Amino acid sequence: MNIEVGKKIYELRKNKNMTQEKLASEMGVSVAAVSKWETGNSVPDIFMLCSIADFFNISTDELLGRTKNKKKVIIVDDVEFVRDSLKKILSENGCEVIGEATEGYELLNILKKEKTDFIILDINMPGMDGMTALTNVMRDYPDIKVIMCSAVTDKGIIDSAIKLGASGYITKPFLPDKIIANIGVI
Repeated sequence: MNIEVGKKIYELRKNKNMTQEKLASEMGVSVAAVSKWETGNSVPDIFMLCSIADFFNISTDELLGRTKNKKKVIIVDDVEFVRDSLKKILSENGCEVIGEATEGYELLNILKKEKTDFIILDINMPGMDGMTALTNVMRDYPDIKVIMCSAVTDKGIIDSAIKLGASGYITKPFLPDKIIANIGVI
């Protein structure tokens, strides 16, 4: 584990074009400590791990490599109860919910800042609706998978969503098994 943490610290430091000296100064430690962390000869104590994670704006789990296999997801639905239900199901099944939005414009703003593996997207929402948001996501972020999750059961709309690039379609009310089955194919 020491080497993996060291690699992550080195990667984060290099991504910010920081020298070991600069990181040491910012963290209030010696250059030797940073060097030992990066080579795996020492692991920062828990307080310092939390400080490093905060400094680089990542979670301690990410710093420790615990999120490698977690799929990152953004949930978009105007109903808070639905978002909360999806968040619980997804979190319990190996996903990390990195964002929530109540309509398409919010989603597009999140995507400017966050990288995600997939999106669960409602159709009928105030502001930008799900079909318009889907079109924008597929145009600007074609590698992101989108699963539509809506009370709309019209076959024409479902077919349109799939043609626009949706990877799946779940109708509400949904069962947890349906959500799990859909994320399993992503």
